[in-house]
Amino acid sequence: MSTPRPRIPLRRLLLLTVITAAFAFALQALLAATNAPAAAAINILLVPPIAGAIIFAGLRPYPLAGRLRLAAMVAVALFLLGLSIG
Repeated sequence: MSTPRPRIPLRRLLLLTVITAAFAFALQALLAATNAPAAAAINILLVPPIAGAIIFAGLRPYPLAGRLRLAAMVAVALFLLGLSIG
């Protein structure tokens, strides 16, 4: 018999999404304001791991394997999105 998974409220997932998006927009605004020469590379290499870390830390009641999987999916998705936009 396996242990039941804790339920993660949809509100928590939406809040984590908003926090991650706010971080990404703030970083992009900061890079645009400072006119950083490697802004695109910083966005592609810095935003995905930090977004994954936010998701990982925000889902503490969830099992470790599930948190790692979701954090990795978020990081890879943002990396691929950054590559396709940039």
